[in-house]
Amino acid sequence: MAKLRGLIGLTKRNILVYLNDKGSIFFSMLTPLIILILYLLFLKSTFLSSLEHAASGLEGLILAGDMDQFVNGILLTGIISTALITIPYNALETIVRDREDKVYFDMISTPVKRAEIILSYFLAAVVCAFLQTLVVLFFGIGVLLLNGSMYFEILDIMCLVGVIFLGTISSTAIFTLIMMFFRKMGTCSAFMGIISAVSGFIVGAYLPLSEFSRTIQNVCNLIPATGITVLIRNFLTGRVLNHMDECIGGVDGGAFLNAMKETFSFNTQLGSSTWSLNQTCIYIIMVSVVFIVATKIIYPRVYNKM
Repeated sequence: MAKLRGLIGLTKRNILVYLNDKGSIFFSMLTPLIILILYLLFLKSTFLSSLEHAASGLEGLILAGDMDQFVNGILLTGIISTALITIPYNALETIVRDREDKVYFDMISTPVKRAEIILSYFLAAVVCAFLQTLVVLFFGIGVLLLNGSMYFEILDIMCLVGVIFLGTISSTAIFTLIMMFFRKMGTCSAFMGIISAVSGFIVGAYLPLSEFSRTIQNVCNLIPATGITVLIRNFLTGRVLNHMDECIGGVDGGAFLNAMKETFSFNTQLGSSTWSLNQTCIYIIMVSVVFIVATKIIYPRVYNKM
């Protein structure tokens, strides 16, 4: 335990630095808030139009409440997915701020190993992002349940929590490596602007990925955040979609269900192959491990150039 004291202390310090910066917390939730505002203004009607088109000829069989709840679930999926991108990034800005303010040199003058220093940033970002996103998840689920039934089961909630943890790990692993190459907060903030602008499109929060060309879809599906979105979408809206299909009673031969899963990307598709949810999880884990190992290798070299 004594060996971990330095790591635990630095991790607590990094968590407090992030939590004490109210502006950073606000900006980490800015993109999800923009998605919510756009949803209230026009995105809901856009997604409902796609849903109604897929349900053409089946209007008398599908409940309007189910359609509304499905679209609300798509909204919450987009909010959670973008939060899993922006929150870890903002939590990791402490790396750049410490470098710019020369705090980093105070850290390396202590007996704490360099690997423990970068690990403390990583762990702090994971803790902050995971807990903050869980608040978003449970608040969103509460709103959905007040609005109507989503046909949730306990297993779905547990899977959602697990997916959010996996998404936190993967995003933090990727951004930890990227942050090591930023020396000024101005550069870091500028890159955050790019991340905020494109994250909604990457996860399909503004438009379903099926609306884009196959090349763009393939590129997006290589990004772990898109795979995390696929997993969240399945566990968050899968039950209500299956209930709509049950109401149809098989008169369409499953065409509606297949059309919905294709339109709203319920599976990761890369080229001509379609991945199962387990394969998507394995891919995300593999990418996360690669970035963690790369960080461990590159970090000392970046430090030596400071």
